[in-house]
Amino acid sequence: MTTATALPAAAGTALPPPGPADSAVRPVVRPARPGEEDALARALADAFADDALMLWAFPDPDHRARVLPAFFRVHVEQCQAHGGALTVHRAAGDGGADDGATDGEPLGALLFLPPGRWEAPGPRDGAATAALAEAIGAAGHGEPARRLAAITRLQTLRHPRHRSHHYLAFVGVRPGARGTRAGWALLHAFLTEVDTAGQAAYAETSSPSGARLLARGGFARFGEALALPGGGPRLAPVWRGPR
Repeated sequence: MTTATALPAAAGTALPPPGPADSAVRPVVRPARPGEEDALARALADAFADDALMLWAFPDPDHRARVLPAFFRVHVEQCQAHGGALTVHRAAGDGGADDGATDGEPLGALLFLPPGRWEAPGPRDGAATAALAEAIGAAGHGEPARRLAAITRLQTLRHPRHRSHHYLAFVGVRPGARGTRAGWALLHAFLTEVDTAGQAAYAETSSPSGARLLARGGFARFGEALALPGGGPRLAPVWRGPR
């Protein structure tokens, strides 16, 4: 797994070079470590606090603020169990990008599932469904539970089950880290791993910024957008073939 953002892409890839970044931030990407689940969940909760999909799924702002860290904690645990959690930090001191040293809380995170895991979940993946219902307080918050179920139904209908791929579940950086190249660093590290394995990648984007980031990484639209009910946002499926 890629451990630093400066590593070159695998042979045959066509990843563009990193763009301009805030000179005060040099992002370093590495796999998430045991014990970092809460920190990654907080980072993703901050990153998605203003995302259209989360605003729709959790319409009450107080409830949304309370449950997003728990919501993402479930996803972090699920993906981390399959080696699918990357974190990006500010590089520590003046060391090179390959020294692995990092400072402070993560700037963001990327979660993914390896080929076949989304389509054929194991016992731990199945347990994540119950954990997610508990995390959002489904018993007392029926509307968010129904909206999350609607998202899952649409994703299930459109997921490319018969084409081997890595599934990119979430990638996000904290608002204060936007414009620092941290998001691209995460995606570049993920795609380097995907290309090393000779695999494809699939995702659904819920924001214009997310769509631009994935397009920069070589993803292209994959069929019609998923239209959520009741005037909800549209999710754009995207696909990136093996390189």
